[in-house]
Amino acid sequence: MIVRHATLADAFVLEEFDLDGDASPWLDEVREIVGGLVAWRNDTAQAHVDRRVVVGEEAGEIVAVTADECLEDESGRVLAEHRYLMVVAVRADRRRSGAARLVTESLFAMMKSEGTRSVRWLVHPSNLASVAFSRTVFPEADETYPPEDRPYASFVLTM
Repeated sequence: MIVRHATLADAFVLEEFDLDGDASPWLDEVREIVGGLVAWRNDTAQAHVDRRVVVGEEAGEIVAVTADECLEDESGRVLAEHRYLMVVAVRADRRRSGAARLVTESLFAMMKSEGTRSVRWLVHPSNLASVAFSRTVFPEADETYPPEDRPYASFVLTM
C-alpha cells in the first residue's frame, strides 16, 4: 500500500467512496465525512489547525482514507503536538484486509516523526467493529467516556 496525502484530484473518488450499502448511524456519518474531506481540508478559515487527509492506495486505487487535525484548547490556542483523528475509512471490498491498520499505523508514524505527542479519537460504543479495531490495534490507548463526548468513547494514544 502507498500512503500519501490526498490531492484535489482525489475529491471525486472520496465523494463516491464505497463504504457499503448498510445503513447505520455511524456509517452514514462516516460516509458524509469522507465525501467532504477535500473541502474540509481546504477550508482556509481552519488552516491554523493543520488539517490533513491521507489516503492508502493499492494498484492505483484509493482503498483507505484518514483525516486529522491539531487539537485546540478552550481558548482557541492550537496544540500542535496533539492531534485529533477525525476518521479512518476503508473501502467495503477491502475491509478485514489490514488496510485500516496499515494506513492508521503509517499516519501515526508520520505524526510521531513530526513531533506529535498524543492522538485522540472518538468511537460510538455501538460501532463494535471500530471499538474492536481501536482496542486491538492500539491496546495502550486510554479509553474513557468523558461527559462532554457521550455517548462516544474517547481514545487517547500517547506517542
